[in-house]
Amino acid sequence: MSTARLLTIREMLGRVHLRLILFAVLLAAASLTLSGGLVIRSYAQRNLDLVARTVAYTVEPAVVFDDRQAILDGIASVADSGGVRQVEVRDPAGRVLATWTNPRAGLPDWLLATGNRLLWRRPATASLVHSGTRIGEVRITGNPEALLRFALAGAIIALTTLALTVIATRILARRLQRDVIGPLEHVAEVAHAVRTERSFDRRVPVAGIAEIDRFGQDFNALLAELQGWHATLTRENAELAERVLLDPLTGLGNRAAFEAALPRAVTAAVTTSQSFAVLYCDVDRFKAINDAHGHEAGDAVLMAIGQRLRAVLRQDDQAFRLGGDEFVILLAPVGGDDVVGRIAARLGQAMTAPIMLLNGHAVATGLSIGVATYPDDGLSPEELLRRADRAMYDEKRARSHNTTEDL
Repeated sequence: MSTARLLTIREMLGRVHLRLILFAVLLAAASLTLSGGLVIRSYAQRNLDLVARTVAYTVEPAVVFDDRQAILDGIASVADSGGVRQVEVRDPAGRVLATWTNPRAGLPDWLLATGNRLLWRRPATASLVHSGTRIGEVRITGNPEALLRFALAGAIIALTTLALTVIATRILARRLQRDVIGPLEHVAEVAHAVRTERSFDRRVPVAGIAEIDRFGQDFNALLAELQGWHATLTRENAELAERVLLDPLTGLGNRAAFEAALPRAVTAAVTTSQSFAVLYCDVDRFKAINDAHGHEAGDAVLMAIGQRLRAVLRQDDQAFRLGGDEFVILLAPVGGDDVVGRIAARLGQAMTAPIMLLNGHAVATGLSIGVATYPDDGLSPEELLRRADRAMYDEKRARSHNTTEDL
């Protein structure tokens, strides 16, 4: 999988804007410079043609009399305007009679020569005519300094414009970050918080941009629905988790809940150096009640016993139904056997009242209770439960020898 860094929207839009603006500025600068240069070149060419004819008219007498100084003076009087680089006067055979070079050229000769080769392929010419006879020719090479300065000014303007464009692009990028990218980043931040932290209460703020606000409103509506679904699922999961640990008939904790609670009680007792007790309970005469009145009566007896256990136990005590007619009680940290004895006595007293069945009959029952205390009767959950179970059966056998009733 590629680990190359992806562009952000801000970076991508910034690059696109910068490229578009640079292209537009360069195109405009090149177009203006080229069109301006062509216009100036056309005017310069016309000016050279005009200067050539004027020089030919001016130096004609000097050429007739072969006065070279007069020729140079005549050329200087006409061509000393700055638009001419060099003037040559030649006879009909092509021999140079006089050469004049503009002394006011401000650029190096190599640059002027290069400019001339690019701008003027041939010099401007005018014939020297005296009394209808051609007596020579004037050749004028233009001075490209003005055009070169114009091109240089255009380049400077283009570079300046590009610099301003970069600054404007940076300003635009900041505004884009504030007005567009910022709201989108808020959406991404909220979506990330919802996905990683389940923060369904987060909402996208108003951005002040119609399209983004419509998107934000739909996104917030979706978050509200997700929040409702999440709350419902959380509540249902909590209810299911609670039901998994509850006995459906009595509402007490079931075997799974007890198997999780007993090791916690041992750990807490080790940490606090306090003792606690396990009471293993079995319902007396339950089989006889089931046989005589049916399973519905047996269920009614179990529900009544569950209610009486909750009524007798303290707030921190816990009661569980392991299955059938077996119950177990975890007594919160106790200070001695007298506390366990008093609670066991109250449990026995609570079971003395007859239980009314749905068919109108009343049945009497009781509890056989076996007690195991931590740490006196065991240090592990398994040992405590085994000792309490054995003590319960010992009590049931002892009571069976003292009564003729079917236990």
